[in-house]
Amino acid sequence: MKLTRRQFGGAVAAAAIVSQVGLSKPAKAKVSLKCGSAANDQYVGVKFTRAWLEELKKRTNGEIEGTVFAGTLGGEQAMLEGMAVGTLDLYQGAYTGTREFDIFYTANFFRNYDHAVKVVNNPAIRARLEKVLSDKYQGQMIGVGRAGAFGLYMRANINSWADLRNKKIRAGAIEGVLEGLKAFGANPTPIPFNEVYSALQQGVVEGQVTLSSLVIVQKYYEVCKYAVNNEFGLGLDKFVIANRVWRQISPAHQKIMIDTFSEMEPAGYDKPVREEREENFKKWEGFNGAGSVIKLDDAEGRRLTSPVAERLANDVLGAGAWKSIQDTV
Repeated sequence: MKLTRRQFGGAVAAAAIVSQVGLSKPAKAKVSLKCGSAANDQYVGVKFTRAWLEELKKRTNGEIEGTVFAGTLGGEQAMLEGMAVGTLDLYQGAYTGTREFDIFYTANFFRNYDHAVKVVNNPAIRARLEKVLSDKYQGQMIGVGRAGAFGLYMRANINSWADLRNKKIRAGAIEGVLEGLKAFGANPTPIPFNEVYSALQQGVVEGQVTLSSLVIVQKYYEVCKYAVNNEFGLGLDKFVIANRVWRQISPAHQKIMIDTFSEMEPAGYDKPVREEREENFKKWEGFNGAGSVIKLDDAEGRRLTSPVAERLANDVLGAGAWKSIQDTV
């Protein structure tokens, strides 16, 4: 069968279109997130963030993706502030510099981690927390990762909580942790996370309070001799995305981000942190020898810190907040 000139031209055009479609590259992600963490690649929070971003990429058909920069963008405060000026899209870390979050770090504030998550996700409390982050950093909270208990790590041995009196102990600029140290008579000394190792190495401080999940991956066993196996508050890593980016994401994909986070956090964050805690103490003794992990009196610790937790809750969240928190089940 002979083709007319018009039919031939149409066939050529159609073939060209098919050829171009077949050779075209996958569409570039509509939202590509620059994500920052002050911890290194081995930290559970960094591993979780990468796994979560990979899952988001699948569930949004490539419309949301991200790259995690671990331990290369400076301290947590600088990263959070970077969201407001456009140098960072998503933050993963403990610091917020807000009283509403900081009081949660006070030793014995929560009964356990399940209690902590229920309190944070209480609709009234969560709405308040989200407003604080939006007002201060122009950010939206995705969720919190259960980052493990805070612990106390010392250059020299101590036999009781009283031995902390007048000692300079590094802590993040987190009110609950600072107030907890004061309850023991210590001299809390805020130092940015990325400067902690050198401060301990040079003897600028005599110890530190930090997440127990970080002590091995950050090699703090090299600059501290003793680990105190008592919980010093429960760590909550905040995941905060810049409002300017959040507004670019469709409501359906916003829901996917939050739902996927909540779905993955128990197995991807909480479970490995719990499993690592005792293993890390064993590794610590392997590095520093028998007797380098010490246990202090838990009841005495609670007696000294519980009044601080109650005072902060009522002061920051309003009269009666402490009772409401304790009644949360």
